[in-house]
Amino acid sequence: MSKTSLDKLKYNIQNLSWYLKRYNATKKSVNSFYDNHYDYWPVDDHIVVYDMQDGQELDDSPFAILRYWLSRHLDMQHIIVAKFNTKEKIRRVLQFWQLDFNPNIVVVDYQSIEHMKALLTAKYIVTNAMIFSDVFVKRTGQVFVNTWHGTPLKKMGYAMPGGVMGSWNVIRTLMMTDYLVMPNEYTAEIFRRDYRLDGLYTGSILVTGYPRNDVLINHLPQYQSEFLYSMSLHHKKDRVIIYAPTWSGDTTQITTNREELNNYLSVLKKIGSMQNIQIKFKPHPYFKADVDADTRFDSYRLNDALGTNEILSEADLLITDYSSLFFDFLVTGKPIIFFDTKENYAQERGEYIGVRSLPGPYTKSTDELIKLLEKPKMWIYKYQEVYKQFKKNFTSSDDGHATQRVLELITSKKVTSNLTVMTVLVNGEDFSDTNFSETRLVTRLSKTYDVSIAAFESHLLDNWYGQIFFKHVDAVMPVSRIFINKYNVPYKNIAPQLAQVMGKRVTGGKIFNVLIIIQKKFSRHQQIIISVAKTIIMTKNSKRVACLIKLGFSKSYENERFQIWQKSPSQVQTEVQDILKKIEDISIL
Repeated sequence: MSKTSLDKLKYNIQNLSWYLKRYNATKKSVNSFYDNHYDYWPVDDHIVVYDMQDGQELDDSPFAILRYWLSRHLDMQHIIVAKFNTKEKIRRVLQFWQLDFNPNIVVVDYQSIEHMKALLTAKYIVTNAMIFSDVFVKRTGQVFVNTWHGTPLKKMGYAMPGGVMGSWNVIRTLMMTDYLVMPNEYTAEIFRRDYRLDGLYTGSILVTGYPRNDVLINHLPQYQSEFLYSMSLHHKKDRVIIYAPTWSGDTTQITTNREELNNYLSVLKKIGSMQNIQIKFKPHPYFKADVDADTRFDSYRLNDALGTNEILSEADLLITDYSSLFFDFLVTGKPIIFFDTKENYAQERGEYIGVRSLPGPYTKSTDELIKLLEKPKMWIYKYQEVYKQFKKNFTSSDDGHATQRVLELITSKKVTSNLTVMTVLVNGEDFSDTNFSETRLVTRLSKTYDVSIAAFESHLLDNWYGQIFFKHVDAVMPVSRIFINKYNVPYKNIAPQLAQVMGKRVTGGKIFNVLIIIQKKFSRHQQIIISVAKTIIMTKNSKRVACLIKLGFSKSYENERFQIWQKSPSQVQTEVQDILKKIEDISIL
């Protein structure tokens, strides 16, 4: 029997067991379905899964990749993940592109069994953000492509306030990524630095330009262009203006969506009253549901069959605040006005580029915005040189062929980058003044090794531990990255197979050279993170020893305070002995 046939037989047995014993429609069962089939289902080289914003849209660079791939390789099946309330919108998008009856495209429900099957079988998985983060763990043989969703103006990752807790899920997702598609070197450097990719990331960063920007160079095909005119997006005598504010999150003084929507509506009405101007509103996805439910926006609404960059390709001018859309719009060479209605947003969230150095006028006044719209020729020339420099810095790779370059690279034989330093994971259950302060464990190790911390979310919610963690996290953040384990399993003994899958979820599939555990007690958290290390340096604990033996570890060294366990017995490395010296005075709790 061939290996492929054997794999299929193993899967069928496992699948039958699932349906007989465990199947129901709850999210918990979906997670369990994925875990129970993780090691049994063969990867299919002819399946691609697309998950855009957790199934909330069909747009952006992943959709550009789908369309190009579909036109060049007819033997691929393209599976689109869709939330229930967006399926009709996705159908209209496919209809706009004349793909609604294409036999190579399948739409599956988000968090369904079909979704899990697709994640387990697909050779290629393409997203523009995170991807079903509570479940997905890239399998051997799969290729994970992440295009992200824009060039950042706002600070990201560890550079923004609250970056540790705001970034852990992004970091673990990026660590699984085989190909990270970047629009320019500026964005690539921000990801390397502020998401702590350097030192642990082994995938490829592709600075290719953005696939979604190809339409801004090549323009829409005839059918789609005529469809736009039939929807009266563009009148020959009118200037089409797109108003696209970003999402402010919790960083503004605006306390309700209603208040922010009222502000947007006020701006739209004032612009809409001007002669020979057609104003359209492109809200941030987080506001879209509120806008769709508010009939006051009907006259400013865009047909949701239109993708963001399809809209930009037909616009004459863009009004935005801190949205990364303006970087894409630079490709068109058309004018941009930066209009900020939010109090202290830039100061509280932070920005990489000062508003006064942007390639267009900046204002917080609606009256001044109207004046700028009335006489654009009076200010466009003033920003010509800055505009040219921005185009050179941020869109020089956008030549209309980015999608082709990306597809050729992600379907070629992957070359994995080798790490140059030893990687160390520190169990973060002890974040005390004694061990994790600025001059102690993490900083000491980081001078020689790449250091990460695995903290347990349940502990962070504890009053005492949480206070200690956040007191010291800023001190260790510049020299380490932090993974958050949010999986508080309800049982004491986790099966080795499940522990390995859960461990990969925590660290984005990364396996560390060394894991350090200086706690006396053994915990569920440790059962999970032990599975992602080749060597364990730990205090003595009989329960931990039993777990290590189940996972295939053997003891290779012991002194008065610590034991060293390894996956395969070998001579203790020089680096491990060096780590022992560095932690010999660390207190054990």
